[in-house]
Amino acid sequence: MVPEVYEWGIRACRVAAFAVAAILIAAASRGGAAERNLTRAVYDYAVTSYCGTLTPEVEAGFKKELAALTARAGLDAETARRQRIRGWVEADREWSNRGLGGHRAWCREEGLPAARHFRAIALGLKQP
Repeated sequence: MVPEVYEWGIRACRVAAFAVAAILIAAASRGGAAERNLTRAVYDYAVTSYCGTLTPEVEAGFKKELAALTARAGLDAETARRQRIRGWVEADREWSNRGLGGHRAWCREEGLPAARHFRAIALGLKQP
């Protein structure tokens, strides 16, 4: 009976090791997906507008990031325009989905971090 328990323990450890490896691989592959793109930058900027955290510094940081992302991705004018529109539409849909008072959590969880992000770019504390 003891060898069976021992074998079961080894199998359980192998399964756990494979699960951890799969999680680490998935997390590593998502790192590239978290890269900012033009749509996300415009979405974040729109959120700051909806949430009342849009300041001249936030706008300056947004403009710097917008220029950097457009140049880095090598987007032509039409593709850049479509991505910007998509960002505004996504933000507008999210605003509409929040319901009465639901925007407070949205502003706290997305609006404030977006404003801090753009402000840091404007102040030169972060690269766009």
